[in-house]
Amino acid sequence: MLIPQWESKNLVFTEFSSDEAELAKSIFDSNLNVKAMDPTFREWSITEYEKLIAESNKSKLSDEQGAFYLRKISTKKGQVVGYIQMEFHAPSTGTLWLPMLTILPSFKGKGLGSEIVSSVIAVACEYANLHNVGLNVYAENISAFRFWYRQGFTQIRAIDQEIEFGKEYNCLVLYRELEA
Repeated sequence: MLIPQWESKNLVFTEFSSDEAELAKSIFDSNLNVKAMDPTFREWSITEYEKLIAESNKSKLSDEQGAFYLRKISTKKGQVVGYIQMEFHAPSTGTLWLPMLTILPSFKGKGLGSEIVSSVIAVACEYANLHNVGLNVYAENISAFRFWYRQGFTQIRAIDQEIEFGKEYNCLVLYRELEA
């Protein structure tokens, strides 16, 4: 199991409890304004968040393919900042996949995103033998692409064209190699 809680300089990372699906949904929904650039951001039912939390809280081994974790991110004063999803050894062994990082708009632009990424990668590397980190970002979401690029995700491994809700999107598969 990935450690259930850890701290970085300004933040605390914790598991969501089974009764916090509404909180997870509200964090995600606070960013629905980007749905024109990223089809991931659409209304999801509360059941989806309940499933994510339940899956995250299951016991897993560090070498388990696709081991999924969801961590709530708060300030040390207890203010919720956002959440991050992690999948270990997905899509391949030695890769940490970051399906979602969402930060409340009021906390964006304060340097917390960089702190989140560096802390998550450091803790993940203590938990599992990892060689790289990957994620998807939509090219249309320029601010997200710039953020991830600044975090060292400079390898574009694929560009997938997708059509969602009658609109074409360009999904970039970004990677960052980890130092041995």
